[in-house]
Amino acid sequence: MRLDFEEPITAPVLFMVFNRPDKTEQVFDVIKSVKPKKLYVAADAPRDNVPEDYEKCKKVRSIVSKINWDCDSKFLFHVKNMGCSLAGFVAWDWLFSKEEEMIFLEDDGIPTRSFFYFCQELLRKYKNNYKIGFIGGQNFGNKNGDATYFFTHYGLTTWGFATWKRTFELFEYKMESYRGTKNLNTFKKNYLFHFEYKYRTRQYEHHIKYGRNTYDLQLGYMIHKYDLFCCMPNINMVTSTGYELDATNTIVAPDSKAALKFGNIPRYEINEIRHPEKIEIEKEFEIQQMMHRTFHDKSKAQVMFEVYFRFLARGIRMLMRIGKQIIGRKSLDRDYS
Repeated sequence: MRLDFEEPITAPVLFMVFNRPDKTEQVFDVIKSVKPKKLYVAADAPRDNVPEDYEKCKKVRSIVSKINWDCDSKFLFHVKNMGCSLAGFVAWDWLFSKEEEMIFLEDDGIPTRSFFYFCQELLRKYKNNYKIGFIGGQNFGNKNGDATYFFTHYGLTTWGFATWKRTFELFEYKMESYRGTKNLNTFKKNYLFHFEYKYRTRQYEHHIKYGRNTYDLQLGYMIHKYDLFCCMPNINMVTSTGYELDATNTIVAPDSKAALKFGNIPRYEINEIRHPEKIEIEKEFEIQQMMHRTFHDKSKAQVMFEVYFRFLARGIRMLMRIGKQIIGRKSLDRDYS
């Protein structure tokens, strides 16, 4: 089907911002160009211990308040800083208390104009198909088939995506069900092989124990728990500008391998949508997709060595600490004998 760029964008758009006026303006310029009929803006508050946040957040809120088209706009401007993770969850909960679907953008995800039309079409097409959980906007170089998009468990990024309230209702911010889900065969089978399952469960357990300022880990858990499919485009439609040293999670140097591979990649417009003939995941391609996105194209053997070496190193450090404590206690016993 040909995309009609004169058609109004009626799917609600949620834009999450914080303290980056330049990046915010780049994304907001694209939003303004498609003139969505409904726009929700959620802005986190300045951090108390970062004085420069106050002026930056003020500029950001000024930018997103300049709506010069016919639009039902709503704003959630926090007065106390919540952090990226909780602010995102609260923003989703806020929107879905009023809407059944959304197109979501972060302040460092620059979309194409056609991204909005792509999302709107697929939100309609798969509205009642509960197997489909998300519509993604990014592609990091893996192309599968001749259709405009393919189905996968991997590759969903939060810089730009679309979803439904029915999917959000499955989301667990604190992953409350994890302990009861971890050992279920119905959960394990949704991973490509046992090593990946062990790798992911270590991530989940580290997050539950220590916390992490994110919501993508919880999304990954939900996708595998419920065996949800994501629609991923065969070309990139959202560019991440967030791989930098002052980022929240993607904290890397601009010239690092991760930044060069996943950040600031070109984005392309589309004029039509060709739907896949079948709703299915091709396993061999899925392995390529997972190894590319999760393990940055390293071999399985290399990844296993690195992961298990780190696990062994942690065990050795733990044994050394226990050994020092035992030696210390014996030394005290001699002192007092």
